[in-house]
Amino acid sequence: MIAGRCPTCKKPYEIAELRDLPTFPFCSERCRLLDLGRWIDGAYAIPGQEVRNPTGEDDKADDEDD
Repeated sequence: MIAGRCPTCKKPYEIAELRDLPTFPFCSERCRLLDLGRWIDGAYAIPGQEVRNPTGEDDKADDEDD
């Protein structure tokens, strides 16, 4: 038996096998997509050092065409 809570809505669930909940660890497709959207929007972030451009050039390549 697998028991847990959805990380998005905190709804508890109890399943016999992982295949009984295809959206595991989320309780539904809606909660899974909400979590994905938060990652895409940048609401979640993994802390770390700022990455610098290895070429030393600015990221303004698009502005050169103007």
